[in-house]
Amino acid sequence: MTSDSGNCGDNVAAGNPNRKWGWSSLSGPASIVISVGALIYAVILLRALPARANGLDFSHYYASALMMRTGLNPYTDDIKPLASSLGLEVGAITLSTYPPTFLLLLEPLTLLFPPAAYGLWTALSLVCLAITLYLLLDDLPKDYRLRLSLVGLVILYPPITNNLVWGQAQIMLLLTFTLFMRWLGSGRNALAGAIIGFAGLLKVFPLLMVGYLLIRSHWKTIFYAVLVVAVGGLITLSIVGIGRSLDSIGPMASVTSQRWLGRQHNVALAAIVSHIFWYSAAPEMGSFAGLGVHLSPGMELTRRVTVLMAELAVLALTVYATFRSSRLPEGRDDHVIALWVATTILVSPTAWVHYLVMLLIPYGVLLRRYLRGESPRLATWLGLASFAIGELLMILDLIPVTPGSPIHRTLQDFGFWATLIGWPVSLLLAYAATYSLAIETVPPPIVVSPSLTETGQTVPI
Repeated sequence: MTSDSGNCGDNVAAGNPNRKWGWSSLSGPASIVISVGALIYAVILLRALPARANGLDFSHYYASALMMRTGLNPYTDDIKPLASSLGLEVGAITLSTYPPTFLLLLEPLTLLFPPAAYGLWTALSLVCLAITLYLLLDDLPKDYRLRLSLVGLVILYPPITNNLVWGQAQIMLLLTFTLFMRWLGSGRNALAGAIIGFAGLLKVFPLLMVGYLLIRSHWKTIFYAVLVVAVGGLITLSIVGIGRSLDSIGPMASVTSQRWLGRQHNVALAAIVSHIFWYSAAPEMGSFAGLGVHLSPGMELTRRVTVLMAELAVLALTVYATFRSSRLPEGRDDHVIALWVATTILVSPTAWVHYLVMLLIPYGVLLRRYLRGESPRLATWLGLASFAIGELLMILDLIPVTPGSPIHRTLQDFGFWATLIGWPVSLLLAYAATYSLAIETVPPPIVVSPSLTETGQTVPI
């Protein structure tokens, strides 16, 4: 980083058009170190992934979709016998917890054997990640050192690894949110509505973005979102059946039970609040300490009320920031959309570390605004701290130790606390950064156009 970068906002605000981007790039040596390290890590990771073909969470997807395709009911029938016959490990997860449309779209994968299906699923995730990075980097300076460094940092971002290792689908949701933001900004409202409706059919919680559309009066976008949900829902009902579709409600609702909220890797706001109650009452700390705690009726009621109040507070702050913020020139509103992306993660019924890949959108928006001199210092530092915490947690996983050694046990204990506290803090900092950006975005500088100096008119850069 050049020595002027800290004064980027000040110089742009002063009206100097030559400081529009303000930050040249990461230095050459840093770019090389990050890029080479990311490449080595990527090769090691990709070589290790095939061993995960029979494990969670992809195994659960596959078995559930296969049961759906063969006429069974994965929401009421135990999926373990079928999974075991295929050599798939599903642990204690005996019922499907995924929306019917999601499983319906996965059915073609079950025509392949699990290893081949997993390989295709992983390849699809990598393609979605590549497209997303291309779109997020599109407006940044055409500096290969900066871009290589950013791609390297994304590869080393733990939620990316988490998605690929568990065979999760959040990278695909990351792409849908990115396309939504891009299409809405370019006036393609029908496509923006369709993609957010499609995302809602896959995982439900992305439909919270409709709240943003309502406040901004994007009626055409809302119409197409509702249309896609309605048509997609009717197609699902006609193929899956009303009975199996309704049966999905119970297992899907179970994700808010203590069995899932009590786990240390859950970063939803409901889990963050619940952890304070459950882990405080646990007799000893550990990965499953939050699962075996039984609160008194009064404390349990307090926990539920606190969760509800916390979620309503986040939604209220997001709505307030949306009303207060104004669109930047050319209708740019990505700083507010980034806030809603962070909000969807926080108020989702359940959210795991792999959900945090969607924070790449807020990080991308924050970086772009910083380079343009449109980001307040507070938002910049909060966003940097959020991302840095994630990268530091990656370093923790890379420390070579001998299993069973004192250092290994120490790192396990430290890793427990780092996971329990680190990821929630990272998410909350990202929310705070985008909130600050939404309500305090620095307007683009106004400079005097040489051709208009005689009339006294000014135009934005």
